[in-house]
Amino acid sequence: MQGWETRLDTRDVDLARAQVARSYCPHALAPTGGGFHARHAEAGSDDLGVFSLSYGEGAVRVRPEPFGDFVLFSRPLAGALTVGETTVAQGRTVALDAGTAHDLGFGPGCRLLTIKLPSTLVARAGAASGRAGDVRTGTAGDPRPWDAVTRLLLADVVPHGLLHTPFGASVAQLAAVAALDSFGVTQTPDRPRATAADVVRIACEYVEANAGNGIGLIDIADAAGVAPRTLQDHFRDRLGTSPIAHLRRVRLDRARADLLEGTGETVVEVATRWGFGNLGRFAAEYRRAFGRSPSDDLRRSQGCGARAMRPGRVRRTGRTALRE
Repeated sequence: MQGWETRLDTRDVDLARAQVARSYCPHALAPTGGGFHARHAEAGSDDLGVFSLSYGEGAVRVRPEPFGDFVLFSRPLAGALTVGETTVAQGRTVALDAGTAHDLGFGPGCRLLTIKLPSTLVARAGAASGRAGDVRTGTAGDPRPWDAVTRLLLADVVPHGLLHTPFGASVAQLAAVAALDSFGVTQTPDRPRATAADVVRIACEYVEANAGNGIGLIDIADAAGVAPRTLQDHFRDRLGTSPIAHLRRVRLDRARADLLEGTGETVVEVATRWGFGNLGRFAAEYRRAFGRSPSDDLRRSQGCGARAMRPGRVRRTGRTALRE
């Protein structure tokens, strides 16, 4: 799978336990049927991990220690998963909190997509939202926010290697907010805030000043002094876009400025610095925004630079020599 790194492909139970523990935590692993075959792949960064795990055609029981410093969100892509007495069917997502010693059952042929978030990042999302930064174990109250983030990760972020770019940090913060929207405890009242116009202005100023850093929705909302969801509502109402789409456009403008400056960098170097990991998608987005390709602007800047350095002709007018 593009963007994924295979970590494990074995029929050895002990090897599987040891390798999977490196991505999660120590755990008991007990096959309860035949056909054990562990396959494990991952893609991710320090802020967000994405994993694919299966144990073959037999059933397997997994009992991990409490996670402590991270939470998991697991979705069967095939087969079914049990969490305690709850069965999670294919296509649904279950959250696993950080403090419980979970009892997990992989059904025959279960293949699990799991997203891992640091507890500290989820807590930040809660603080920014003015609510408890806790994820409860169970299925989603409203699956739509989490499903949207999952689609973004699988369709655009992981295949194009964006988790290790500034955009990856933005996605991790977006995922933490979505986790609380779908799996969090009841929201507390929003904190006092400025007018919508002031919120959007402050947020835009923060984005302009920090576009080159790994900022995301939580950072922007913190700077503006509102909850992430409130910030999203204000941006939609006043600008017709989202905070992250605005951040991406600012980064696109900065990328164009760098290309036009003609510093000798390649299109790939400029695109990567501003968080655009896939050159084809960057070029398409660039053309939609500016009506020309990034290569066109790079050649334009190089041509201007060459003309600027070319010795001028000498034109004589009487006794005075003028250089053109």
